[in-house]
Amino acid sequence: MVHRIASGLVAILIALAALLLLMPAAGAQEDDAPSVKAILFFSPTCGHCEYVIQSVLPPLFAENGGQWDVYYDTALEEMGPPFYLLDNGTLQFLLVDVSVEEGSVLFQEATDRYDIDTNGVPRMVIADQVYIGSVDIPAALPGMIADGLAGEGIDWPSLSGVEAAVAATTAPIDTTTSTMPEGDVTTTTTTAGGAVLPTGDNDSVADRFGRDPAGNTLAVIVLIGMAASLIGVTVLWRRSAGGSRPSVAVPILALVGIAVAAYLSYVETSGAEAVCGPVGDCNAVQQSEYAELFGLIPIGVLGLAGYVLVIGAWLVARTDHNPVSDWARVGLLAGAVGGVVFSIYLTFLEPFVIGATCAWCLTSAVIVTALLWLSVGPAADSWEKLRSSAGTSRAVGAGGRS
Repeated sequence: MVHRIASGLVAILIALAALLLLMPAAGAQEDDAPSVKAILFFSPTCGHCEYVIQSVLPPLFAENGGQWDVYYDTALEEMGPPFYLLDNGTLQFLLVDVSVEEGSVLFQEATDRYDIDTNGVPRMVIADQVYIGSVDIPAALPGMIADGLAGEGIDWPSLSGVEAAVAATTAPIDTTTSTMPEGDVTTTTTTAGGAVLPTGDNDSVADRFGRDPAGNTLAVIVLIGMAASLIGVTVLWRRSAGGSRPSVAVPILALVGIAVAAYLSYVETSGAEAVCGPVGDCNAVQQSEYAELFGLIPIGVLGLAGYVLVIGAWLVARTDHNPVSDWARVGLLAGAVGGVVFSIYLTFLEPFVIGATCAWCLTSAVIVTALLWLSVGPAADSWEKLRSSAGTSRAVGAGGRS
């Protein structure tokens, strides 16, 4: 009996010893578990960036390791932290604020390293592959994560400065609250899902203008041209500079405007990367919060509707002189004036608020300004006829009553 008890105790001790020996091995295996690391470049004023951070990343983290912890770099806290690290042990994503100098340096390093010909954000670099926009990133990221975790993991992209940036993100952010480290100019929004996105642009007007001096200078030239055109059209109107039917150049310009607006509508609604010319940064403009009116209507869609109405008004205005055609000519001018005023507002935002200029937007602004000049003569002529007709009607009515 004693022998059996002793044998049982020995068996239990052997089992415990084996378990203790296996525990470090299990821990080492857990430490060696594959992880996926990536860099996301973003701008605080970019709506597409906000979508990726707030809507795309949280579910991916939840499916692969759970909610993240957020750490930030306190080195330049007064200017706004340039780096944020989202880390749940399985996924590590370094968020780089391109509006801060330190983040801009790393952004340019990635641009040069991967020979990228656009400054558009959001830009994700993972496994030395680059994805840009709120369409390409959500489409590619789940598969990249799955492949990385199924294999040996994905290390940080081979960019100089990445390791130092990650090492600098040491201060934790409590993602259960909406607070940020104290600062005069930077705030941070956090959500229950752990998403974090700095808001507000700390750059001065001069700093924003200096991001793209060539493109922004061109925007200022167009801005001055539009303001001068409003003054010039007012002078012509007061002089009653008459004109015949609206020119056939009106629908031609409107068709070009439709093509421009349709393309911008596609970029704004799809999140695709815009094709930009040698001057300006269309993607920075189209991904800003100002690419939508009241946060609901894409500016491109609004322009598309406006140009369609221009063609409709021109068709009516081309008919023989009658009150309907006269009102169509006046309406054509009124629409052009409204379009120029709205374009002045949008063009002002580009160099002085967004810090980038969209060549497509400037093209539309020039088209609207040209429509303004083409419509003022016929509208002035029709307005005088409408006034004369109204005066004659009143006189006839007064004579009939006398």
